[in-house]
Amino acid sequence: MWTVCLIALALLVPPFQAEDTLRKYKALNFPGDSESFVSFLPDMTPFSKAFSFCGWIRKDNSSAGWPILLSYGGNELRMQDNGGHNCIYGACTRLANKFTAPLGNWFHYCATWSSESRQFREYIDGEIIASRATAQRRHLPPGLSFTLGNWGDGGLEGLQLEGLLFNFNFIAREFSIEEVEERAGDMCELKDEEDGVYNLSWVDILGEERNGTVTEVDSVCLEKGAVESRLEEARKGVEQGEASLSTIRDELDNILDKVEAGTTDMLEMEQGQNISCQVELTSHLNKKRRELTKVSSLLNKVVRILQGGGKKENLSGEDDETSDLEKDRAASKWDFLYSDSYFNKEFTRQQSENLRSSWDKVCDKMVGVTITRELIELMKSVDSD
Repeated sequence: MWTVCLIALALLVPPFQAEDTLRKYKALNFPGDSESFVSFLPDMTPFSKAFSFCGWIRKDNSSAGWPILLSYGGNELRMQDNGGHNCIYGACTRLANKFTAPLGNWFHYCATWSSESRQFREYIDGEIIASRATAQRRHLPPGLSFTLGNWGDGGLEGLQLEGLLFNFNFIAREFSIEEVEERAGDMCELKDEEDGVYNLSWVDILGEERNGTVTEVDSVCLEKGAVESRLEEARKGVEQGEASLSTIRDELDNILDKVEAGTTDMLEMEQGQNISCQVELTSHLNKKRRELTKVSSLLNKVVRILQGGGKKENLSGEDDETSDLEKDRAASKWDFLYSDSYFNKEFTRQQSENLRSSWDKVCDKMVGVTITRELIELMKSVDSD
């Protein structure tokens, strides 16, 4: 019982990781040289059939010819900070006229796809800028390099990024247009995790090894005046967590009290049900015993006839001195058994079914017995009794 309660407690307590409260507001600064990038091998299997990745970008220089924002497996996924060559599954398109944010300004980028829709959609600041179909049966292959700030495994001149990235998250499902719009709203209102959905979070990316001089810097969410707001948010989160624990503790105590009281009531109820069942069973058994006694009496008479060599048993116990005329009794309902369908033949289940409406119990007991003169006379004598 305690195990169940502890599991329920674990499910009810809201997750809260204080150490990530401020770090997730950090950005990554890419200085603009080919040796400065982030590249690692995450488990991308959960994203094979659906994904959405969104984040914030600030371009600080547009001198590089092909500044790569993100690359996975080369051109399996490739996004440039100027939209010059954006690719999925090797098919690329140019969207430079859509990436128009001035240098030094933040803008929101999001891309979504699923094998069900087969549509790769790209958004800038919550508005869709491109949508294109992908080939059937294409999936995102696992086991390839995931690189930010360069292409492939990184280190390529002319493909480096100069600027900042913030709060990029991969989620293993396809966002709706409304969900993309929501994430493109307040830059500091983070929506990086979802219950029950696999994600590669920004905090995960911040924890990966970096090449060159990629550094972790404060985003605008941690600038002067914003820090106090975030700390207040963290403090409220702690207080809410403590309040939730207190509420859960009280609820758990109530549950335990009800379980203890309910256990006693349940035992008393089961005891009463057992007594009722016993009375009902005893009545049923007595009824069956009376029926069995009647049937046994009839079968015993049949056995005595068979053991007597086929001679009719004197049911009265007196000497059998009856005349032939008396033996040939008047016609009764049993005389039909002398017919060709029954006489000297084994009584069948079908015959029993045909006669069931008037004398079903006796017929059931006769199944498998050969109909003889002695048996017919016995039936007639019992019937007259």
